[in-house]
Amino acid sequence: MKGDWKMKKSQEIIGLPVFSILDGKKIGQVKDLVINPEEGKLDFILVSNGSWYVGARVLPYKAVMGIGEHAVTTESENLLSNIGDTSSAANLLQRNIVIKGNRVLTDKGNLIGVISEYEVDELSGKIVRLEYKTAVDESKTDIVEAADVLTYGADVIVVRENQDSSPDPDSSSVSEDSTSEVSGEETDGAAFFKQRQKQYLLGKKLIQDVKDDAGNILIAEGTLVTEEIINLAEQHNRFNELSQCAK
Repeated sequence: MKGDWKMKKSQEIIGLPVFSILDGKKIGQVKDLVINPEEGKLDFILVSNGSWYVGARVLPYKAVMGIGEHAVTTESENLLSNIGDTSSAANLLQRNIVIKGNRVLTDKGNLIGVISEYEVDELSGKIVRLEYKTAVDESKTDIVEAADVLTYGADVIVVRENQDSSPDPDSSSVSEDSTSEVSGEETDGAAFFKQRQKQYLLGKKLIQDVKDDAGNILIAEGTLVTEEIINLAEQHNRFNELSQCAK
């Protein structure tokens, strides 16, 4: 049984070794957290003992005994299963719902920032709150409580707007005028904000590899972000991952 109630940031979980209590051995490393967007919680932990996604297995979050400072524990390695053998995990991964690096859109149509981190309740796996870099000033961060999240989507996370989250008049709000003119697949406001994201990323360095759907290295750790790198990430639907890995 898990210990006292604690909140954990995603960065405090990803990268931890996973140990089997019964076997007394390391059975892998946390590579990613698999989100159930409808319930706003972690359903699985993606565990790998080698190459990204190649041979990766999933551990149901309910099978996690504890998440400590140095390791994640579970009762037995037998609780791990291959992604292909767990249809619910495979379906969630295919939906590619990414939280970190995703944009925050209010239900009134205002783009207010980009998610930089989120916290979960260790006991239940429920997402508790999200931290985002504000659209008005990317050097500043703000918080949105999970109770105010309406949708965890592939393109945006939709939250309930309040006075604190409303952007300044000069920020990238999606007004009635802008929604009437659609450029490509995005509104003018969304396109403007994404362009600001790209400008922010230019010149930054990747702190980890960005992989393609097959698990191959698409953009290597240490690469400096250029316009060509951004275009490559977009071609492979990896812009959110690029945003998350660039520092």
